[in-house]
Amino acid sequence: MKDIQVFTALDAKTVAAEKLDILLLSTEGAADMAIYNDLEKLKAAFPGKKVAAMADKMFNQDNTLADTLIRKVRVAGIENPQNVGGTASRIEIAFGENMPTETLEASTAYYAKIGGKTVVEITTSEEVPVDCTGLAKLFAGTSFEEDGVKFTAAVDDNTVTYTSTTRTAVSGYAESISLYKDADCFEDMGLSGAVVSVSVGKADTTKAENLIAAIEDLRDHNDDWYFILTDVTDPVCVTALCKWAESTEPTEAALGAGVEDHRKFYFGQTNDKEYVNEYGRSVVTYADNLAEWADAAWVGSVGPFWPESVTWKWKVPDGVSVADLRDSERDLLEENRVNFMTAEYKHEYMKNGICGDGNFIDNVLGADYITHQIRENLYEIFIANKKIAYTDDGFALVAAGVFAALNRAVELHIIATDPEDDTGVYTVVIPKRADATDEQARNRQMPDIKWSAQLEGAVHSVKVNGTLRVTLNG
Repeated sequence: MKDIQVFTALDAKTVAAEKLDILLLSTEGAADMAIYNDLEKLKAAFPGKKVAAMADKMFNQDNTLADTLIRKVRVAGIENPQNVGGTASRIEIAFGENMPTETLEASTAYYAKIGGKTVVEITTSEEVPVDCTGLAKLFAGTSFEEDGVKFTAAVDDNTVTYTSTTRTAVSGYAESISLYKDADCFEDMGLSGAVVSVSVGKADTTKAENLIAAIEDLRDHNDDWYFILTDVTDPVCVTALCKWAESTEPTEAALGAGVEDHRKFYFGQTNDKEYVNEYGRSVVTYADNLAEWADAAWVGSVGPFWPESVTWKWKVPDGVSVADLRDSERDLLEENRVNFMTAEYKHEYMKNGICGDGNFIDNVLGADYITHQIRENLYEIFIANKKIAYTDDGFALVAAGVFAALNRAVELHIIATDPEDDTGVYTVVIPKRADATDEQARNRQMPDIKWSAQLEGAVHSVKVNGTLRVTLNG
């Protein structure tokens, strides 16, 4: 052993700065998702594209009240979504040379079971068919409806083709046909040799539906982003994006079933003065001139504060003109939860900083941050400890992750502070080992940790409540 030993260690690891993870989505051509922190490189990758103008507006917010500017975004491109017509479903039956082993009789009803699913009645005339062509003719003009989809028959030589009257998908049809004497399909006529093929159609899809489908495809490849802005501004697609963003927050039941929480938040814009937003994970801004990209400018002006909670109202993003609105139009936009640039007593600012459900933007983002931070803290605790015992001490160790997240939220002004002692206005109920049921103990599942916090950004006392459900190691 050496007589003198010196060991040096930094007392803290470097902590990465917390920044918004923003995706700008172009609909002017496919492009793989990539991260850009250089505006000129982004413009070179998307020359003349709307997404480049959006990024330019987002990056160049020199008059922001924040201490920094947004200098990093993800950008991806998809082909311009359009309405796409669907196709009808088809069931094709080609009769072979074999006639039924049971002899057909004149002027008699028989029953064909098609695809193992539906039964069609056919009737012979006084002239009984003697070959496959004659057998096929018996199906001319027949139809059936199954699962709400109607099919009609056309006959060509020995082939019968049933085509759906609507463009839609079907399911459950086997590639088979049988012929019976009775409607209940007990007395088989012994038909063989027919070749049946089923072509499944598809329904019409709208531009909005194809836009959302393309975003979901992007998520399948990379879901590591939070904010999304697109170059799409038509009201139908904007509404589809608002509705989609709302759907990305999993329910408690979905989380319990193993669904991962990759909730998103959408910023969009419209020039429809009567637009209505009803969805809580989205912000829609009205602008007379959509080419000013008011949504991107607003995010560029206020986004750098994140995760600190600041009001989005009263901010003055660079390059956004005051909307030319009558008082009645302004009132309608406010009633419809649409934001806009206004001027009151010669002061220009964004109004009102709200989401489609009437919640303030900072409240929704703050609740998201708390959820994210608790989850991150818990993963760090479990990874850093070789075992967390199913004891009061183990439960307290898990609860420390909740306290740390809530205290961080207090520092960021997400959670309100008590004016008397400057402590965060929140409560955490930590269960005891004795509170666990036998089943919970057997499955190593902690009783729920319940927490509640008052948000600082609310004029009225708005609370955010949460439940932490954890399974411990043995």
